[in-house]
Amino acid sequence: MTTARRWFAPEVVQTSVMDCGPAALKCVLEGFRIPVSYGRLREACRTDVDGTSIDALEVVANDLGVGAEQQLLPADHVMPNGNDLLPALVVVARPGGATHFVVVWRRVGGWLQVMDPAVGRRWVPAARFAGELFRHETSVLAADWRGWASTEAFLAPLRHRLRALGGAGAEIDRLIALGTADPGWFAFGALDAAVRLVASLIAAGGIAPGEAALGLVMSLHAETLAAPTDIHRLIAADYWSVVPDAAGSAAGERRVMLRGAVLVQFTGPRTPAAAARRWTETDRPLSPDLAAALADPPARPFAPLLQGLREDGLTAPLALAAATLAAGAVAIAEALLFRGLIDIGEGLALGSQRAAAAAALLVFLAIGLAIRYPLVTEALRFGRAMELRLRLALFAKLPRLDDRYFQSRPVSDMADRAHAVQLARSVPSMALHGLLTVFELLVTLAAIAVLDPASAPIALLLAGAAALVPVLLQPVLSERDARLRIHGGALAGFYLDALLGLVPIRAHRAEAAVRQQHEGLLVEWSRSARAFLAAATLGRAVQSLVSAGLAAALLVAHFQRLDGVAGSDLLLVYWTLKLPALGGTLTLLSQRYPAQRNILLRLMEPLSAPEPAAATATAAAPAAVAAVPAGVAFRIEAGRVAAAGHTILSDLDLVVAAGEQIAVVGPSGAGKSSLIGLLLGWHRLATGRLIVDGRPAGPAEVIDLRRRIAWVDPAVQIWNRSLVENLAYATDMPDTRRMIEALDAAELRDLLGGLPDGLQTALGEGGALLSGGQGQRVRLARAFAQNAVGLALLDEPFRGLDRRQRSELLAVARRHWAGTTLICATHDVADTLGFDRVLVVESGRIVEDGAPDRLASTPSRYRDLLDAEARLRERLWRNRDWRRIRVQNGRIHPVPAGLVDVAAEARQANRRESA
Repeated sequence: MTTARRWFAPEVVQTSVMDCGPAALKCVLEGFRIPVSYGRLREACRTDVDGTSIDALEVVANDLGVGAEQQLLPADHVMPNGNDLLPALVVVARPGGATHFVVVWRRVGGWLQVMDPAVGRRWVPAARFAGELFRHETSVLAADWRGWASTEAFLAPLRHRLRALGGAGAEIDRLIALGTADPGWFAFGALDAAVRLVASLIAAGGIAPGEAALGLVMSLHAETLAAPTDIHRLIAADYWSVVPDAAGSAAGERRVMLRGAVLVQFTGPRTPAAAARRWTETDRPLSPDLAAALADPPARPFAPLLQGLREDGLTAPLALAAATLAAGAVAIAEALLFRGLIDIGEGLALGSQRAAAAAALLVFLAIGLAIRYPLVTEALRFGRAMELRLRLALFAKLPRLDDRYFQSRPVSDMADRAHAVQLARSVPSMALHGLLTVFELLVTLAAIAVLDPASAPIALLLAGAAALVPVLLQPVLSERDARLRIHGGALAGFYLDALLGLVPIRAHRAEAAVRQQHEGLLVEWSRSARAFLAAATLGRAVQSLVSAGLAAALLVAHFQRLDGVAGSDLLLVYWTLKLPALGGTLTLLSQRYPAQRNILLRLMEPLSAPEPAAATATAAAPAAVAAVPAGVAFRIEAGRVAAAGHTILSDLDLVVAAGEQIAVVGPSGAGKSSLIGLLLGWHRLATGRLIVDGRPAGPAEVIDLRRRIAWVDPAVQIWNRSLVENLAYATDMPDTRRMIEALDAAELRDLLGGLPDGLQTALGEGGALLSGGQGQRVRLARAFAQNAVGLALLDEPFRGLDRRQRSELLAVARRHWAGTTLICATHDVADTLGFDRVLVVESGRIVEDGAPDRLASTPSRYRDLLDAEARLRERLWRNRDWRRIRVQNGRIHPVPAGLVDVAAEARQANRRESA
């Protein structure tokens, strides 16, 4: 292993269950002193890279400059002794059966240093960790496994296991020679299984290590080799790490099934020559997201705050610093004054003299108060200004962030970051308090040196201990505080998810499962809190003990040099005992500093995130929109779209003319919404080109296109505002006449009659006061009210409405956007017969493209979808097992079965579709 590796694995805690891959990868890279942005890594693992695939993580690690090799080893070969395979990314099995990535960093004796992205760094006994390993099976060529078994990668752990059974060098060599003599896989496989079986007997106390154990290995091995057709007669299947694979073996090619633990071994940072050779061999560039992860500068949480102070002017901060120095000097003067009062008290015999001395003292105290009061008020003002600046910066930044940024982070995590902004207001007060304490410490040290120069060396050690212990505590406290805050954010996410899913949780009686998950998160949070408090308490205890010991040593040495006690000696005692108190104040401030730093770090991540090139476009852009043609023309050439390393759309070759109206059909999960998401900018092409109105679609063109898109989807948010505000949300300049026309077109007049305040009625969070169908019509009306629309994107736009309304509203939408390019993704296949053109999407590909009447009249996938829909509807209408009711005006009316001609209703429904 390279010496560049840190001794402790950097702690990186995941923010969601999908982030263990990028968190583990950042830990390894930072451990080899390769700085990388965790946020950019997460984005890459949601697009170009599958962050849940160990194969992908191996490739990414090599791409980012660390040598990595994936291995599948018998579980007891993973960490037999030493650190030969470490560090490594290991797949473990969670209690629920799910797989999880952890980083095993190094081994010390029987303990492993493990960085678990779910909980942080921990020390685990090697024997217990072996039980957590995930066992994987894969089929390999028998000859390949036999070749690997003859290398030291297999033989060295095997020798170690044989020595643990009590074998000596000659006996071990003889057993290994038996395996080497067999050109096939069976001898080594049987020896490996026999050793594992005997080791389990020793662990259970059934046999003692030594000659008997080794003799049993030889007997089991010999008898198993004698019965190759019944290999499990003596050694059960659980003890075999390699067995024959009869199903996978082809003619002339024998295969075996290999069982073991999966890991990626890291060999250290690549040299520049090795990295250049890798790029030459792979002949592929680093993905933009991975390049951004490497290029992202290290986070500097306080730099933006200092920049803000410089922008506002340095006069006030410098004056505040000067006042802080004056306050520190006043503290020393106070001590001198009060000590002087003791000596001169006897000389003030007259009442007027005593009154004058008291007045002078009050004046001095008033001066001290006059210095400290502005310090406090100015620090509070700076804190409020800092919080306001951060809030404004966050509000200005969020709309300019790319959608991919939000897709890679939980909503609750972003909410937790925004909510923590209020804690940033205490940064100036803490900084001021720290500056005052440090200056007072220095002035007190100087005063001791002047008062008793012989005590200056010990006083200097005392002041150094008071200041150094908080500094040394910072890495430990910062790491534990970061872990605590991440677990707190995960708890907030759990609360949000539980509230959003309250109805299905109760409906499926999942309270116990939810409680169990919450308890697991709460336990980790409490452990993190205890770890932080334990470190903080230990640091303060150490600082107090060291400071008290040095203070005692200083005073003892001082008084041993004197024959008697003078008045100045009392002052020396006071200042000496003040140094530990000041050190305690610094320690308390050091405990608060990690929280402030981590809050700012979490807040600065979105503030420093890159944004599209045109995200800062001004309001001049909407004026230019009106000058462009009504319909958007675009084409996709050889396009491919990937998400989390998986291809979701491929072989995209599509040309859409301006004003064309196209329907997109296909089974659920075929890629219809992904195609619309590509036009909305949620996805970007991994390969190929998107050309809009004759121009390649870069970030600026995509943002310009969004301004001209009307989007109707059940996922479109309805705000907890009035109906009129919801309708006007997508328009730059609301037009009352246009909104009334949109209400009529979306058939919302009946809704107005049921709203207590008409257009001014608040609709509830997410449209909670509306039915599903009403919510869809509000979304449609919002799109109708939008002006300068060049592209209308409808994705299941009428979900929740009955079939008649869906057909009628689709016809209304097509008339409203006549001349506008329209793409409609729908499962109502029969409603697409009237479109100009229909696309059939399956498995992420456009399998058919043409006029619907032509496709319907010939054998095609479109014809199959039409027939399947008709058969399903006919079967449902004819089925007399259904009980029929009619819901009208909020009332349920049962329909007697004898009054329903199901066949006639089915025929009537089909006629409506054909029409």
